[in-house]
Amino acid sequence: MDRDDLLRRIDLAALLDELSPAPAIRLGPNARWHCIDAGHDDQHPSITMFVDRRGIERWKCWSGGHGGTAIDALLVARGGSMADVLGELDRRSGSAPDIVQTRPIPLRNPAIAEGRTEPDAALLEYVGGCERILWRPSGRTVLNYLVDERGLAPDALKANHVGADLGPAAMRRAVGLPRGGIAAVLPTLDIDGRVTYVQARYIEHVEGRPKYDNPASRIAANPRIGWVAPATLKDRNHLILCEGLIDALSAASVGTPAVGVLGATYVDDRVARDIAKGAVGRQVVLAFDGDPAGRAAGDAMTASLTAAGCSNRVLQVPDGCDVNTLLASDDRWISRQLDSPSRRPVVRQHDLARTMR
Repeated sequence: MDRDDLLRRIDLAALLDELSPAPAIRLGPNARWHCIDAGHDDQHPSITMFVDRRGIERWKCWSGGHGGTAIDALLVARGGSMADVLGELDRRSGSAPDIVQTRPIPLRNPAIAEGRTEPDAALLEYVGGCERILWRPSGRTVLNYLVDERGLAPDALKANHVGADLGPAAMRRAVGLPRGGIAAVLPTLDIDGRVTYVQARYIEHVEGRPKYDNPASRIAANPRIGWVAPATLKDRNHLILCEGLIDALSAASVGTPAVGVLGATYVDDRVARDIAKGAVGRQVVLAFDGDPAGRAAGDAMTASLTAAGCSNRVLQVPDGCDVNTLLASDDRWISRQLDSPSRRPVVRQHDLARTMR
């Protein structure tokens, strides 16, 4: 088999569309895919394509550093033997007779596909170490970024175990944890305040690399949401639902409890049910980013929360803005929006029943 000829006849973009866990982001003639490695749960699309000097399409994950041809894509995403992969590509290219059926290529590791129920001890050790560093002189760069640039309250950072990662040269960590450089470490907490996951937000953005990084799924399962509690509770009636942990920490910084969805693509009925269970007695206030993806996610979540019997309303975030940028310039933005009579929601039947109970 002439592998180069086979690879030239494979539509790599179509293959990545099939293997990626979420739809690609199309930017004109270019596209980015979420990582196809089940052990690398990247938050933002990190795979791009290019054509090498032999005329063969190749892919690279800029977050994880791995890549290759269509052969590597199938091996990474589904495992199996080289014979399995070449047979599958031969069939896809049209070389093999239609009557030839290759057996399905199994997942590389079923345990990874099923996910974890509890985070690995290595993740908890990483979060604890980074939390201690944030409040030391060596963590000043990250602390200044969080407090001065993003406007987050130090007591909210402490309450939610936020930390500083000074990079792998300064701090050892297990394989599978973020290691791309200096970063703000943002743990996700469950409703009881236990660490379930973590995201690293790199301070210096490198072209071609996502701003956020996640642990491998063998370290922790992505919970899709993180509960964020204010150090001093000022609003007992509302729960802010926003896009990302930075926005959720911004709401907590002004005294309102919040839930951060770890990405607009993670909005679904399961997430809505989890939020509804934790929002009993409070109205969920949706404040997703002011862009098409954020508004689509907000619409979908509104429908799902309503179906789950959860009182909710939507705050209109201006175009190009998010909760963090709005609160950084006006710490009363949420309270003023909630106090506006024109934005008060219609009381639904299930809201009335809850009020009477």
